[in-house]
Amino acid sequence: MHIAILLFDHMTALDAIGPYEVLGRVPGAEIAFVAPEPGIKRTDQGLGLVADVALADMPRPDIVVIPGGPG
Repeated sequence: MHIAILLFDHMTALDAIGPYEVLGRVPGAEIAFVAPEPGIKRTDQGLGLVADVALADMPRPDIVVIPGGPG
C-alpha cells in the first residue's frame, strides 16, 4: 500500500505527523511525504518538514493525506 502525505507551507504539523505515526504501523505500508516540488516545507509554526517525492513521481497512491492549516 502506497500512502502519500502532502506537505505545503503553512500547514499544521500535527495533521501530517499524526497520520504518519498511525499509518506507518500498517503492515506493508510505504509512506512518502510529497509536494509539487521536493524540498523543505515550513509549517504554520515554522517547523521544517521535507517532501522527498514530487507529486508527479507518485501518480496513484492508495491513500492521500492532506493536512489542514490556518485559514
